[in-house]
Amino acid sequence: MRTYAVSALTLAALLLATLVPAGEPESMLATASGLVDKVDKGSLTVQPRTAGGQFGKKLVLKVTGTSKLTQVSMEKRGGKLVAVQRDMDAKDLEPRQSIVVIYTAGAGDAVLLSGVVQRTAGK
Repeated sequence: MRTYAVSALTLAALLLATLVPAGEPESMLATASGLVDKVDKGSLTVQPRTAGGQFGKKLVLKVTGTSKLTQVSMEKRGGKLVAVQRDMDAKDLEPRQSIVVIYTAGAGDAVLLSGVVQRTAGK
């Protein structure tokens, strides 16, 4: 069920990124899914997966004051399991944690706009 929530977010982001009105410049938005490699002050390194399931080239994203990260977990509400998102800080990310990111892919530094991670087991 957690995979469904992350997959749905990825699909929605990909669809939004590809909708460009005719005559307009291409979007500078990009998406990636994979694993958190490391978090430094002001940056996040993601090890993305390619379409074939192999790991691709590491992606270094600049974390700014407007970057938004949320953590998804499944909770019982009214007897049913539902996906719940909670805001989190980049410093709380852990290596090897699954992540989906939306970022700017234009000239210059790639900037993290939004990221969603699955809650680590046992937390």
